[in-house]
Amino acid sequence: MISVFPLIATCWLALSAAALPPESETYRRRVLADPALLPTELLPQYAGRSFAPVWLPPKDAALGFIGPNYQRLDLKLLTVTPTAGQPGQYAVTGKSRVKTNVAAFQGTLRVLHVRVNRGRPRTLDNEPAIAVKSGIVLAEYELREREAQPGTGVFRGVLHAKWYKDARGRIYYDDLLSFADSYANNQGVGTWTSYRSKQVKRCNWGRHRIPNSGDLDQGAGEFSPTDKYLAYGWQQYRQAWTGQDPAAQRLEQAAWWR
Repeated sequence: MISVFPLIATCWLALSAAALPPESETYRRRVLADPALLPTELLPQYAGRSFAPVWLPPKDAALGFIGPNYQRLDLKLLTVTPTAGQPGQYAVTGKSRVKTNVAAFQGTLRVLHVRVNRGRPRTLDNEPAIAVKSGIVLAEYELREREAQPGTGVFRGVLHAKWYKDARGRIYYDDLLSFADSYANNQGVGTWTSYRSKQVKRCNWGRHRIPNSGDLDQGAGEFSPTDKYLAYGWQQYRQAWTGQDPAAQRLEQAAWWR
């Protein structure tokens, strides 16, 4: 029997990548050009596998920005469920927060690319890891906040996530180098479009680092907002992790999405 996965993959890429916001498309191409990745496209081989564990790491939400002043955004994916009969597509629910406005959303993730890294994965101290293979998955996302809520809209873009696989073939969120300088994962690059005004704003988010964050991030080993943007939601973050303020740390660690 001839597999339909290659045809599905070609159609997804033609329809989805062409519709990405310009910054998202540029980011997609840059990720795929990484010399650490093998050039072979593995979407057909992985179309039946679930990457949900990679997009749903425990603990904190992703950190991001929205708009030209890098207004702080927090974003949390709560459920990621493979769509029956549509390999590589997932139904998503979650919540976003800007200032005090918390909005629920639902939407889709559609896998565009799966690539593997050259060589066997290793840990921060360069020891062999439990992983036998590691790589990246690039997916297009559309996350629609509830229109009835105030100040809501639609997130669109591309999500870059790193994964590894163990000897039994199980796929995990890649945190093998999570203590390394500039470590980042689940990097979203895209836009947010207001339902009411139709205004489109840059909106990027991620774990540990925010992609394409310009002069917002002054950190060397970890994310650190600059003074210039503290008034746009970053003051508490600065107090918590630079100032080591226990009260601010408790607020930063609170599960606001529950």
